[in-house]
Amino acid sequence: MHLIIYTSRYTGEASQITDDLRTITQTAKNNNPALNITGLLFYHNQQFMQIIEGEKPDLEGLMKVVTADPRHKEVIRIVDQEVPERGFSDWNMDSFNLAEQQQLTPDQLKAIKELYSQNFAMQSNSVVDFYRSMLSDDKADYC
Repeated sequence: MHLIIYTSRYTGEASQITDDLRTITQTAKNNNPALNITGLLFYHNQQFMQIIEGEKPDLEGLMKVVTADPRHKEVIRIVDQEVPERGFSDWNMDSFNLAEQQQLTPDQLKAIKELYSQNFAMQSNSVVDFYRSMLSDDKADYC
């Protein structure tokens, strides 16, 4: 099983993010089950952060789609590694607009916590990059 976590800058207008997230999520829900890809997509402050897991060739194919998608620019992989098992087996894809302060349900929070506590063996610099990418207004500050 392989895991990729990436960040990217959203190129659209802030007023369009709800529609774009809906479209991205629906496309993923339609396509990912056939590829056995699972994960989550987060949006905050003009940035995406996505966690995807599956077989490496399938994830690489998806990453080609993401980098070609005009809604994304500055795609940066912050984790790209083998993992012992799938962390989001029940999530063929979902998205969260953190800019709208959408509340995660207790079950969703538990799934995310378990993924991080049990399945990630991330290096400390990856964790720092992850948080910076979600909170920074300008990735150039640390890239």
